[in-house]
Amino acid sequence: MAIDIKQVKKHSGTEKPRQPTINKVQRKHPIIKTLLLAIAGIVFVTGAVIYGNHTQWQTAQKVQKASHKAKKQPVVKANQVKQVAAQKNVKPDYSGTGGLSSKDDMLKLAQSNQAEILRGHVAVPSFSISEPIYEGTSNHVLAIGAGMNAPNLKFGSGLVPIFAHNMGDYNAMWPYHPTKFSALQNMTEKTIKGKDIYLSDGTTVYRYKATKLDYGIAVGVMNQELAVENTGKPKVKLIACLEDQEFWQQVKASHYTNFTAKKRIVLTGELVGQQSINSLDSNLKQQLQ
Repeated sequence: MAIDIKQVKKHSGTEKPRQPTINKVQRKHPIIKTLLLAIAGIVFVTGAVIYGNHTQWQTAQKVQKASHKAKKQPVVKANQVKQVAAQKNVKPDYSGTGGLSSKDDMLKLAQSNQAEILRGHVAVPSFSISEPIYEGTSNHVLAIGAGMNAPNLKFGSGLVPIFAHNMGDYNAMWPYHPTKFSALQNMTEKTIKGKDIYLSDGTTVYRYKATKLDYGIAVGVMNQELAVENTGKPKVKLIACLEDQEFWQQVKASHYTNFTAKKRIVLTGELVGQQSINSLDSNLKQQLQ
C-alpha cells in the first residue's frame, strides 16, 4: 500500500501553513489613498481661498474692464493742461492720496462718462502693470486709472509721483489677476530692483530703472519725502496703499466700510533713457497706449 506523504504531513501538523500572498496593487492602496486625500485637501483649500476672495477679485476685474473701455483720447502735455481743462470744463482735483473707497462706488465711477485729462501711460512689464495716467488724484481718476497729485509735472523731469489703487487682488488666482497698482504688494527689492518702469506722453517713452522699494512707509513720512525738491536724476514714484494684517483687521472690524490705509508702498525709479514710442516693439507699445 502506497503512503501519501502529503496526507501524513497534513495530519501530523508538520506541514507549514501557507502564508497569504499580498497583491502588489493592494500594497499600493495605502499610498494611493494618501495621495488622493492630499490632492482632495489641496483642492478644498484652494477652492475655499477662491470662494472667499471671489467677490473681491471679481469686483476689481469689473472696475478694470469698465475703466479701460474708455474711448481713446489724445494725451495732454503739462503746458496744455489749463487750456484743455477749460475746454472740457474739467477742474483737476489733487486732494486724493490713493485711499481705497467702496468697490461698488468705484465701479459706478469707472462706468461714468465724466471727463478727465489724460496725461499718458505707465507700464511695469515685469509685473504686468499697464495703466493710463490722468491729471489729479480724485476718486474718479483713481477709479479709471492712475493719477498725479500736483500740477505741471513733466515726464522725464524732476520727480513724478503717480498714485493708483491697491485693489486687494494682489493674490488673485487664474482667471483673475492683479489690477491697478495691486502688483506693488507682490514686489520685493530683489524681484523689482533694476527692472524697467516706463512712462509715455503719447509721443516719447521715458525709461526708468527701479532703484528702491519702500514697503509700508507711513503716509505722513511719504508726504514729507514727496515735498522735498528732487535735485538729482529725474525720478518716478509709483504709489499704492499697503494692505497688511493691520489694515484687514481694521476693515473687518468696520464691517467692510473703512478702507483707510495708514501705510503706502512706494516704488522709486531713476531715468535712464528716452525714445520715440514708434520705435518700441508692438507688445510694449500696446501697454503704453
